[in-house]
Amino acid sequence: MPEDFDVELIPTEGYKQLFPVHRRRAAMFSLAGLGLLNANRAIDTMTGELRTAVLDLVDVLDEAMREGDLPTAHGAAHEIRGLAGTAGLDATGRIANSLCLYLDGMRDGNAKSDDAIVTLHMGAIVRSARASDDDDTKRHSNTVAEQLAALVDRKLAEIKDPVRA
Repeated sequence: MPEDFDVELIPTEGYKQLFPVHRRRAAMFSLAGLGLLNANRAIDTMTGELRTAVLDLVDVLDEAMREGDLPTAHGAAHEIRGLAGTAGLDATGRIANSLCLYLDGMRDGNAKSDDAIVTLHMGAIVRSARASDDDDTKRHSNTVAEQLAALVDRKLAEIKDPVRA
């Protein structure tokens, strides 16, 4: 700090309280609520763009799947996992998460992934992302996500403890 400034530092406990505790808490809750409200509005306005981004990644995943390019497919699934929920594609994100957990678990366990499990996941991601928004489709997508997650849990348990499996 330059020498021509005469500064006295005051510890925070030395500051005079401008609001009583109950008013400070109320103000913080109000500000936090406004921040959350504004964040939700921003997300709502970007949902369409996020959905388009997810669908673009689904195209990458679909192409990689047809070409047998597992590293590219895994990368696309990872991105889909992160964006899908915010884009309103919850089941798609959960299925992509299941695929990522499976592939990561196979890699970490030095095991070869089962092509059928990978294909099931990739196909389910593509179908759930491209499906219409009706309740029946969402229900089926959620059921598929739950079943694939159970399959992955079982397969990863087998890798960790092959004797019990």
